[in-house]
Amino acid sequence: MLPDFVVLPKDEQIHIEKNGMTQMDRNLFEAMNSSADKFKRIAEENKEPTLLDKILTNRYVKAALKTVLFIIAAVFCVLVVLYLLMGGMVFLMLDAIFKQFSSEEKRVQEELAIHLKNKYQEEFRIEKVEYNGTIDHYDVEVHSVAKPDYKIRVDVSEKNKQFVFRDDYVQAFWNAELKETVYPKLQELLPEEKYRINKVSDYHSLYGEFQDENAIIFGPKYISFQEAIDRQLLYLDVRYERLEDGKAVGDELKNVHNVVNLVKNLQINRMWIEIRSKKDRRELSCRINDANRIGSTADLEKVCE
Repeated sequence: MLPDFVVLPKDEQIHIEKNGMTQMDRNLFEAMNSSADKFKRIAEENKEPTLLDKILTNRYVKAALKTVLFIIAAVFCVLVVLYLLMGGMVFLMLDAIFKQFSSEEKRVQEELAIHLKNKYQEEFRIEKVEYNGTIDHYDVEVHSVAKPDYKIRVDVSEKNKQFVFRDDYVQAFWNAELKETVYPKLQELLPEEKYRINKVSDYHSLYGEFQDENAIIFGPKYISFQEAIDRQLLYLDVRYERLEDGKAVGDELKNVHNVVNLVKNLQINRMWIEIRSKKDRRELSCRINDANRIGSTADLEKVCE
């Protein structure tokens, strides 16, 4: 029988480390680590450099990056110096400009409200004020309180530190008249189409006799809507949307001819009819200066494009 344990000679005993690893295990572990590091170095030496590596190691690229970083640092330093020297004056100036712009917009609203009330003897609600810096004027949209359907646009400019207002109240006034005369008939003629009338006055006819077109309905030379038609002062701008894609031009011209006859029966001889697609692209445009000369679609082909 073998004994329960064997006692080795003292010089051959395997000493156990405090961490539980024998000296033989430690030597083996260190040898494996050394081999792994060696293989890693060999792999890195044989590794093919990427495009980014090639770019970053290029001496010209390095020089360019150094130049860019130098410029950025220089600009930053200049800004810091300016800020320290001026004590935040730049920010104060920007704040002052913003406050001045806000006060100017408020002044536009206040003076416009007084101007419109004095001119038309009714109250208006200012909906939107937009400043156009390119031509230095304000575009304002207002609505009549008594007639909410009246959408009026006002152009506001400044001359000799005084605001000059020009509005298109007459457009809203005559469009209201057209809603009772032309719109219902257009709906019967083109029941499936979407349409709108953009403009009803002819600036060429108004120039000279009526320097301000609103004088037609509010000035001492007041004329009625029917009289404006009789004197051919109206230029009807009709736009409608074609709902059916791919419709032939010939079929569209038939619709236009029907619209021309309708408007002509109302004694309005000047008009511009434009047809647009669903994507709001112009498909056909017909500018007619004398509806009496339009007797067929063949005549329309000469004035439509």
